[in-house]
Amino acid sequence: MSSWSSKKELRSLFKSLCAQEFARSLVQNQQQFALHLHDFMSKQSGVWGAYRALPQEISVDEVFNIKHIEWLFPRVIGTPEVRHLEFCRAHSFSQGAFGILEPDKTSPIVDVHDMSGLLIPALAFNKNGHRLGKGKGYYDRTLEHFTGMKVGVCFDFQISEADFPFEEHDVRMDVLITDSQIIDCRPGR
Repeated sequence: MSSWSSKKELRSLFKSLCAQEFARSLVQNQQQFALHLHDFMSKQSGVWGAYRALPQEISVDEVFNIKHIEWLFPRVIGTPEVRHLEFCRAHSFSQGAFGILEPDKTSPIVDVHDMSGLLIPALAFNKNGHRLGKGKGYYDRTLEHFTGMKVGVCFDFQISEADFPFEEHDVRMDVLITDSQIIDCRPGR
């Protein structure tokens, strides 16, 4: 595979692949991923955004016990036409948009510019740090001017060697963490 012709084609392929792979037991892969993520995050500090995983997303819950990092979680806001994420200090969680566990309505909002970094899921990434999300653009809109570290998290089967079609507004990751590797995607690294 040298490159993909469209995001629609790419999403279809990776949705199918994720459905197949997540139907298998990924316990060992998740454990290996958790080791890489914990090693990486134990060297970080400050305020970081994370997420509560859906059934077909890699879980990052294992790092929430790193005490020197303050964890924030996203909540979907906006109109059905234009939605984005706000990040909150979660006192408790409730079922939000698309069945995702989100901070409850009383959780204080924190400006994304006050965050040191963010753990970001996707359907797929390529080794250059380009991300293929689910097509709603929530992370891209939210992180348009974000200057903190953007860390893509996924299993190895979600990494493509081929380049993705991408648009100017697509947010590129600084680092990718998988069950077998940590990839620094920043230019010149």
